[in-house]
Amino acid sequence: MEKRINSTYSCEIIKKFPLITIIHQKDQDGTLWATSGRTIFYNKDGHWQHFARFPFCFPRDMFAFSRPTSRALRSDKCNLYINSHGKIMGIRGGSVFALEADKPPRFIFNIQGDCVLHRGISEDDDGWSYFGEYYMNPLRSAVRIWRVSPELTTWEIAHQFGQKEIRHVHSVTRDPFEKETFWVTVGDYRGECYLLKSDDRFQNIQRFGDGSQNWRAVNLFFTPTHICWLTDSNLQRNHACCMARRNGKLEIGHEIDNSSWYGCTTQESIHVAFTTVERGPAITSNFSDILVSHDAFHWQKVFSFKKDFFRPMRLFKYGVITCPSGLMSLEELTISGEGLVGLDGKSLQVKITRAGD
Repeated sequence: MEKRINSTYSCEIIKKFPLITIIHQKDQDGTLWATSGRTIFYNKDGHWQHFARFPFCFPRDMFAFSRPTSRALRSDKCNLYINSHGKIMGIRGGSVFALEADKPPRFIFNIQGDCVLHRGISEDDDGWSYFGEYYMNPLRSAVRIWRVSPELTTWEIAHQFGQKEIRHVHSVTRDPFEKETFWVTVGDYRGECYLLKSDDRFQNIQRFGDGSQNWRAVNLFFTPTHICWLTDSNLQRNHACCMARRNGKLEIGHEIDNSSWYGCTTQESIHVAFTTVERGPAITSNFSDILVSHDAFHWQKVFSFKKDFFRPMRLFKYGVITCPSGLMSLEELTISGEGLVGLDGKSLQVKITRAGD
């Protein structure tokens, strides 16, 4: 079930990709990169074409024959990242691979966890890619941020968090206004939620926040004066937040219905975010919303998808919307989803317009 909402903006579905589970990245030349199960696709001229396949992953790929079993076994979980040198890195089943067209993936190294969160990989001016480990980590073991060379031949630990320091890394994001700076979001519980900043390739890290749920974020939005986010909490009511660059002061804005994991800033400098339907006292809506903002602090709903009937959610996945990394346009914003009516294991292209345009 889709829900259109009266606001300054409107959202329209203009194209459906029913066989494309996750669109991971829009490349610099406009090519879309996506997966469906183990299979990797690209779309350069309006048509999806086969590129390669991830290796079989036991036991989850044995049960990837239906959507419910794929959801329960997390068969879709993976990452694709195409770097500025045209090299393609994939992460699936806890392994990092170098990918080439119609060739078996070349194994590089193992990480803790299945893969990383969507849009959680960034690159520096020298072409090195950075990502942090994301896994449940109940024992609070050490967690690493990895750095991979442009040719995908060398890898190293850029930074390691000590035992009991954090649960996991949500994202590593390059600051578009300070090119040498990377921001890291980490969580999840009291004393674990911070924004981290490094401008020297993670030799040194500056920490912002008090560890509370107000600092629990996944995706960050950047302006010349502020770092902004929507909180990612299933425990405490969620809000729009921003931190002043000049002094690190936190400002808490209006409430949002649910936690927010993903989002992007479009080429029109409009910010788009998505809320998630999960479990917890802070989740007040059964709809996953598309939100739009001109300043990354004042947000409005433009479209919603209802959570589907599969229960329990912890087994059959939450209601989640994501979008690819790379520069997107409001005219053709691609999104992927799971656990939502009309947007489960498939992708869409939507158009967001401002009233009067």
